[in-house]
Amino acid sequence: MSDEPPLARIARTGPIRVAVIAQSEEVRADIEALVASREVFHLAASADDAATLAGRLDGATIDVLVIDMEGEPADFSTAAFGIGTAACAFVFLTDEPEGDATPNFESDDAVALLSRNAPLADIAAAIEATAAGLCVLSREMLARLIDARKPQRHDVPAMPPEALSARETEVLAMLAEGLGNKEIARLLDISENTVKFHLSSIFGKLGANNRTEAVMLGMRYGLVMV
Repeated sequence: MSDEPPLARIARTGPIRVAVIAQSEEVRADIEALVASREVFHLAASADDAATLAGRLDGATIDVLVIDMEGEPADFSTAAFGIGTAACAFVFLTDEPEGDATPNFESDDAVALLSRNAPLADIAAAIEATAAGLCVLSREMLARLIDARKPQRHDVPAMPPEALSARETEVLAMLAEGLGNKEIARLLDISENTVKFHLSSIFGKLGANNRTEAVMLGMRYGLVMV
């Protein structure tokens, strides 16, 4: 969604403008209270669904959208993404990181994925981190994603069928750091098209369908450390 390099968000001044979507009144109230309790945050709006929130924002700019995924339909995340402005980050609270409602992140968006029972302090930290352009995955979510994608032990080769080149390994390591295409291109002094070419090659060699899966497989093969 964003043409702005993720780390560029760090330079912003003023409070972080936060919007909240949660069907549960209790969850919504807890997050509203969390935002109100911290001077670094400003509550732009909150609602129980994406359409209502869009109306309350009325085009206002937000920095982070916190979304409780409980009971949401499969197309909910798509509607929620439509609310975000160009540089908007997302904090998802979900019990099913592999569920149909959870977006498949393949863009430069700054995203946090936390359990729905995450402590409020963790949610606050995720809001600040994503507002700074970082991606956040709680230990619990990481463990569940790895377990969900783990094949039977006898199906796991010691190394991928085709070895990655040195440059592809560099790109994979930067993916693991949560960097987007623009930032990778800048750091390696190559074009975005070249980055996309390397990503396509990495996905093919590792048998991955997206960035998250590529990083998980890279960790399993010992190609990257997180």
